[in-house]
Parts: sequence; structure tokens; C-alpha cells
Amino acid sequence: MNYNCVLLDFDDTLVSFKESAVHSVSKVYNKYNIPVTQENIRFYYDTNESLWREFEKGKIKKNTIEKVRFQKVVEKFGLKDVSGEQLNRDYKNYLKNSAILIDGALEFLQDIEDYVTIAIVTNGFEEIQKNRLKLSHVIDFADEVFTSEKMGFNKPDKRIYLNALKTLGIENHKKVIVVGDNLNSDIKGGINAGLDTCWVNFENAENNTGIKPTYTAYDFTQLKNIILGEQL
Repeated sequence: MNYNCVLLDFDDTLVSFKESAVHSVSKVYNKYNIPVTQENIRFYYDTNESLWREFEKGKIKKNTIEKVRFQKVVEKFGLKDVSGEQLNRDYKNYLKNSAILIDGALEFLQDIEDYVTIAIVTNGFEEIQKNRLKLSHVIDFADEVFTSEKMGFNKPDKRIYLNALKTLGIENHKKVIVVGDNLNSDIKGGINAGLDTCWVNFENAENNTGIKPTYTAYDFTQLKNIILGEQL
């Protein structure tokens, strides 16, 4: 066995946030008579992604994301008598009730749960993530859940990981691995904390960031082998 503690990302590592987001935004658009086209969905997606990247860099607060992302939608589509905050509330309600597992995720968790401490570390909103963790049944395998909202730090700040390990009572950091799909938050955060990392690259994306994970896993079988040391 290589590791006995896994600090595991949630969105786009175990569940498809992209699918849930598209589903939820589409429902918002339908409610306010905005055409549900790929271009219009992309407008929201790009706006939201840009804001989250700014948040991860520490340039804006999380509540700024909520205030701005749908206000831009309101302005772009000329909605009258409705605020971005109202659209955002609708979106969050839809999103918290959507958790679409990536194929093989629960089987992966079942395979490792008896051998390692599993902690979910996510930048998502506390209220939303708690519900989605329950819906997806990921919560059934987690020893602890750490959200940036609860911890007071967001990935890639090393303190979210170090404080999580302190809470878990994990002292041997050489036996800890950070796992996630996002190089700029998950992997960089793990590196900042001095921990081994595994980039979950299920879409076979190119790494042009200069961030170098300890490992890269292209499917759950590879990820399980890296964690348990069955095959490297």
C-alpha cells in the first residue's frame, strides 16, 4: 500500500459537475424564457469559470461569484423585473438536487474504503455540496468532508489540506495523497501543502500549466492502483 489517507476532490473527480451545471442552467433559462442553446449555455459557463479562477487566486470572495455570474446573464439577455440574485437562487436549488456520478466512481470508493481514510475536500458551497454528496452516495464512503466555506480557506491554499489532516489526526504526511481533476486548485494545492498528488485526467487533457503532479490517472483502475500500490 502506498497511501493510507486520500484527500479527494468531488466535482469532476467523482461526479460530473459539468453535466449537473448544464442541466441546472438549462432549467433556469427555461424558467426565464432564455433560449437553451449551446452558445447561451457557454456564456454562463465561461462567466462562471472565470469567476471561480479568480476566487482560487484569492482575488475575489465566494459571494462575489453568486452576485455576478447571473447578473451578467440578466444583462446579456435583457431580462426585466428580475435580478441576478433570483436566478442564482433558482440555479443553486436545481444544482443541489443534481449529482451525476462518473462511471466507476462508487466502485472505486468501495475498493479503497477498507484500506484508507477518505476525506472529501471541495471548494463548492457548503449547502449545495452536502446535499449532492448525499444524493450521489459519496458521503457513505467519506470519513470527513471539508468545504472551503467551512474551513475558511479555498484550494489551492495549503491550509485547507493541512487543517484537514490535523482534524483527521493524520501525522505522517508521506502517506497522504491529494487527488483531483483541477491542476490549478487540487494539484497545486497539494503541492503547496508538500503532499503527493494525483491528477485525475479522465478526458486525456493536455497539461500546459507547468504544474507537475506526482502521478496522473486516466481511469479509476489506475487511480486505485496508485493509492493502494497494487501496480504503478
